Amino acid sequence: MRCLLDKVTARRILEGLVKISARIEVLPEELFALDLFQQGRKSNIQLYIVPSTLSVMQRFPQTSPHIPLLQLFLQATKTVYPARYFTRWSRRLRDYGFTREDAAVLSLATFGTVENGSILGVHYLATYDQAMINNWYHQQEKIQTRLATMCRDLTEPYCYAVLSQVVRPEQVR
Repeated sequence: MRCLLDKVTARRILEGLVKISARIEVLPEELFALDLFQQGRKSNIQLYIVPSTLSVMQRFPQTSPHIPLLQLFLQATKTVYPARYFTRWSRRLRDYGFTREDAAVLSLATFGTVENGSILGVHYLATYDQAMINNWYHQQEKIQTRLATMCRDLTEPYCYAVLSQVVRPEQVR
């Protein structure tokens, strides 16, 4: 099972790791995100991050005391990159009222791949963006119909693209 972490979920994981290492109280959202991170490290859930998350982490100063935590996080995740039809699908998702950034993340969940191209899309998109979750669920049937129509004319493997479940981290199972 594949799960894409949006940037806020990734940040909550890192904040939780830093707080635990400093023996500081962890917030509930950080605990849920950390639980998902642990599942990814110990079970069949493969965790993925968006390119912008990787970019931010690579700019961290190498002298930071948090480098071991960043390395732990990066070892447990892979980055998903836009595949063919990503841009087209992202544009179409904007027609449903998603912001440019939300549409891009949702499009990565459907038309994203890793460097070697061995996957297409993910099963879950873990996010704390309640507005995106609500919009997704209210329009999911229309979006599914539009994706099915688009996929009819695509070549393999893109014609098999499916929608992810858009959920809070504690709902990934």
